[in-house]
Amino acid sequence: MRRMNPFPYQRPILPEQVIDRDVEVQKLLSWCDSAMLVRLDAPRRYGKTSLVRKVFHEAGKHGTVGVLCDLKGVLTLSDVITRLGRSYAQLRGPLEKMLRPVLTSIELEFNVSFMGAGAGAKLGARPGNEEAALFALLDLPQRFAGKGWQAVIVCFDEFQDVLAVPAADDKLRSAIQHHSDGCAYIFAGSEPRLMNALFSDKRRAFWNQAEPLELGPLAPADVAEYVTAQFAADGRDVGPVLRLVLSTAQGHPQRTMYLCSKLWERSQPREPVTIEAWQAALDAAKLQEEHALDAEWRSLSGSAQRVLRAVTLNGGRPFQKQAAEAVGVPIGSVDRVSDALVGAYMLRQTGKGEFAFVDPMLELYVRDLAGSSLPESEADDS
Repeated sequence: MRRMNPFPYQRPILPEQVIDRDVEVQKLLSWCDSAMLVRLDAPRRYGKTSLVRKVFHEAGKHGTVGVLCDLKGVLTLSDVITRLGRSYAQLRGPLEKMLRPVLTSIELEFNVSFMGAGAGAKLGARPGNEEAALFALLDLPQRFAGKGWQAVIVCFDEFQDVLAVPAADDKLRSAIQHHSDGCAYIFAGSEPRLMNALFSDKRRAFWNQAEPLELGPLAPADVAEYVTAQFAADGRDVGPVLRLVLSTAQGHPQRTMYLCSKLWERSQPREPVTIEAWQAALDAAKLQEEHALDAEWRSLSGSAQRVLRAVTLNGGRPFQKQAAEAVGVPIGSVDRVSDALVGAYMLRQTGKGEFAFVDPMLELYVRDLAGSSLPESEADDS
């Protein structure tokens, strides 16, 4: 029987599939054991959710309950209530039996709905009811920690999106600040500017209230070990192609899985993986991502486009006069634009005046453009 492709890239991976991150897992477990608030930052598709699930898995061995609440795209308090209610309603086993009567009573008492298929907070619920329902849900960790549960870790994923909901962070903070030592919270986000607005602004409720942890690229040695083992389990010798995989993926978690998945599809069991298979895999990966990368590129200002191209032209050093002049960007504006690109998780700084792309597929896209003249969209710096 043909083995299933061991490189999933379209969804969060299983705890045992997480590459590297041992240091981060232990740090998060230690902080959560101390009931601390944690700010977890990383670009999109960088493995935040997979890391949190691994933390939940490890903590669960000692009786800790993990609750993952995805806040992506919330616009109203009703949205927050629905997401939080569903995150508890999705727990299974003894937890489901314990929570169901409590969740049902919250729905009935406050005229909200989050447990049924396709349910959302009812439009008829009064604002006062919504706020009371939110506090009832937020108090569930305090209600059960140390009683029915050993401890609780709640992760609010894409936390920066609560900024769209007036005073939502105030309400969250006012509830959880009174929780006991059995409750820990992880606030995960993928937009540095917005996360800074929540945690670095003295006027916000979470100002200076969380231990920061930012995810970097995966260690090459750990990636090499994992990739080699997955191919070898089916008798495939990745051989010299491994170096090409590592240098192209650059430690990006999702892109590593993505490229390896394409390579797996183009290699055969009990045979060496060929350079031709790698080139075919890379071509397929680039073609699949072309429309998304093109849209991302066209959404950038001309100055941002030019700095990104300057990064590719001179080994990650856009401040080199020759690189800046080659793409027509004023050398005096490189610092401002590169800082903005780092803040947008498009570049990461690797040294003084040196940068690398966060997304290696975007770098390949920009390199492919470098052979053509600047399109008209790049001449507009607006």
